[in-house]
Amino acid sequence: MITPSCEPANRRPPRLRFDVPLYLLNQPLTKFQEAVMHLNAGRYAKGEEMLRTLLRVNPNDASVHNGLGKCFAETGRYDQAIYHVERCLALNPTDRVAAGNLIHMMTLAGRKQDAVKKGEQLLPRFAREPNVVLSLATAYVAITDYERAEYLLKKFNNEVGVAPNLVSYLGAVLLNLGRAPESEQTLRLLLKHVPGDGMATGLLASALNYLPNADRRECFELHRAFGRSLENGKPVVDPLSFANDPNPDRQIRVAIISPDFREHPVARFADAILRHHDRERIHLAGFYLFPTDDRVTKELQPLCASWRSIRTSKPEIIADWIKKENIDVVVEICGLTSNSPLFALAPRIAPVQVSAIGYPHTTGMSTIDARFVDSFTDPVGDADQFATEKLIRLDPCFLCYTPLHKRRPGPSPVAKNGFITFGSFNKITKFSDAAFELWGRIMQRVPNARLLVKTAALDGVSAKKDVSARLARVGITPDRFELVGLQKESIDHLGMYDRVDIALDTFPYNGTTTTCESLYMGVPVVALEGKPHAARVCVSLLHAVGHTELLARTGDEYVDIAVRLASDPAALAPLRERLHDDLLASPLCDAKSYAARWSGAVRDLWRDWCARKAAATRV
Repeated sequence: MITPSCEPANRRPPRLRFDVPLYLLNQPLTKFQEAVMHLNAGRYAKGEEMLRTLLRVNPNDASVHNGLGKCFAETGRYDQAIYHVERCLALNPTDRVAAGNLIHMMTLAGRKQDAVKKGEQLLPRFAREPNVVLSLATAYVAITDYERAEYLLKKFNNEVGVAPNLVSYLGAVLLNLGRAPESEQTLRLLLKHVPGDGMATGLLASALNYLPNADRRECFELHRAFGRSLENGKPVVDPLSFANDPNPDRQIRVAIISPDFREHPVARFADAILRHHDRERIHLAGFYLFPTDDRVTKELQPLCASWRSIRTSKPEIIADWIKKENIDVVVEICGLTSNSPLFALAPRIAPVQVSAIGYPHTTGMSTIDARFVDSFTDPVGDADQFATEKLIRLDPCFLCYTPLHKRRPGPSPVAKNGFITFGSFNKITKFSDAAFELWGRIMQRVPNARLLVKTAALDGVSAKKDVSARLARVGITPDRFELVGLQKESIDHLGMYDRVDIALDTFPYNGTTTTCESLYMGVPVVALEGKPHAARVCVSLLHAVGHTELLARTGDEYVDIAVRLASDPAALAPLRERLHDDLLASPLCDAKSYAARWSGAVRDLWRDWCARKAAATRV
């Protein structure tokens, strides 16, 4: 589930449900059943036409209204979708499928508060329906009210019974509350009761990225088990069976797939690829897997030779759209994160399939041929044994950061405040007790310092209480820290760095976007390197910008570096300006060079396929 600041949960939202009963599949289909079959196959125009005809015959057919709701939702027409599902529920108030769909559609449409309100209205009627409870919990997560989502999921499992998909989602919610050990415990217990559950396996694999003492071998094996769960029952497709023209030097058709071509951290790292790839040699097709667009989507879309926004979460429909483009190389930039496209890549849909950017570990899938990393994040000889893919190292750095806003750092706040302010803006999932323990030691050695912690989950009451208690346990009293939640605008978020003198990185899961933002705003980032990729992103970023003096190899070094910086406030002002300029001049922001390395790596993978194809043809 996870990347540079990506959502730490390999969870997929509840899918819109509307199925033809299995016992009818061997019977002559009615017009309605035929329409549903068209929808399930992604033939939306034909399905919509048939359903509209049926609705003219009987305007009060609840099933037809629900079918139209599904059709409109999966084609991004949410107002119409909501109207028809509301009509369905009015005509059939006990329709549990429609109830879950309605909450989910409102969430997809961005009407998150309406989804929560409607879900609470429907809950008394459908309190024992897992799909309705899951849809409502998802709506609460969408407004970052993880506490209410946790309550609903636990209440159902305690009062109604264990529903594996709800327990899996509970594991994701706990992780999003920063309670990684509890998430791990919940998911391990579920896997004891339901061995081999694919979703729980993937979530547990993702959760281990956040735990300091996680066993690397077990983490790898869990990822591999998750990959097998995606591939189980799917036909094995030989990569050499594709009829693509095996000319190694022609223009190749590359698909880049993500749910994050929007105001999302991953978009800041995809920008360089989309903007600067070799257009003469690569036809880049963008596939955007998210319900809604925003200004970043509109900015990125014209950078691709072709573009398709896909609103459905059905893997088979996503795969069909990609295959229609006759793609040579598929690059997914999500990994085991929310709304992942991995589900569409088994069975194989292109000769070459690649994972990059969005997740700090292997996909575990045999159908993913390569993963883009670098020699700092994944040292040769060590990291390769923990990957099912071939590791392609895009040295000197596996990422390229494009700031969303042009902004220079403000003055060092210590000059105004008279005390040092440490800060961490990482996602709450990355706040480990091991990091808090070192922060406590730092605050003890800098007695007048303050700590500013900012993360979206702190808008919730229980998350704020939990983080406060954890900081207190390491000796940081409430008068010395401030907890802040989400800023509505990204420019306001950047402005918060003007309140921080020294940033403290998280571990074992390092920051990525937060580290880049901190450096961009002139704030030095003290970081601690570890062994797996998630714990070595700091090594790559700080080497790229030329400030390895901020990089610690032990906990004691981490504390010493922070204290040394704090002991010389006068040096922080010139450092602030220098960090900003050094970042922009570094390989981490050299978009053209990065895009050339990326394009070259894609071309090399294509050449390898062509060589293998030619060799197989000669045999």
